[in-house]
Amino acid sequence: MKKKKKAKMTKKHSSYKYNPNEWDESKSVEVTPEPRIKAGISTSIRLPHPMVIQLKKVAKKKGDIGYQTLLKIWIAERLEKEAEG
Repeated sequence: MKKKKKAKMTKKHSSYKYNPNEWDESKSVEVTPEPRIKAGISTSIRLPHPMVIQLKKVAKKKGDIGYQTLLKIWIAERLEKEAEG
């Protein structure tokens, strides 16, 4: 059996170098940054491996959502319930 030769990988270098004197100011546009949306607070909890496996199974049955999303839904539901009573 003959061994196949590996193709040599060669890097292609671009010959273009940026020249700031070529900048055409007339083509510039003003951009207004969008306001930053505050993300949630990241938390971390340790769960037993079997519990995570069960969470993943339930999440998949509930519409193929992620188990962390399922946890957020359950926490939100419980917080609502606690706020009522």
